[in-house]
Amino acid sequence: MFSKRRGVLSRSNRIRWVARGVGMSIGALWLFIAVCEAAFETPSWTFEAQMMAGLIAGCLVSIVLAWWREGLGGMLLVICSIAHSTFAFFSAGHNKALAVVISGGPFLVIGILFLISWRSATRSRTE
Repeated sequence: MFSKRRGVLSRSNRIRWVARGVGMSIGALWLFIAVCEAAFETPSWTFEAQMMAGLIAGCLVSIVLAWWREGLGGMLLVICSIAHSTFAFFSAGHNKALAVVISGGPFLVIGILFLISWRSATRSRTE
């Protein structure tokens, strides 16, 4: 389907690099938000702040892990994104759907991309 010429990436490699790029961008954005929140607001370590910090850290660790182990990192990222969305649903005020989509949605898409890349790479190795 795809040529193996020099300089041409396979389908799984393209999906992998898209997942890595988007993952690092979204991870850096959430890390920037967390650092700005800690630097410019009065630090109140409520349960909500601790959970958000833990979920963000879990998603970032999953993205970094997915660089080496796409299957495991993608699976953990999907689990972390579902946990992040669930927490956002229960802690959001009046616009729960927007909170769910913004907090866990990008990580869910990235996790699915990593899983597709992993599946595509394992399928091409067996053929």
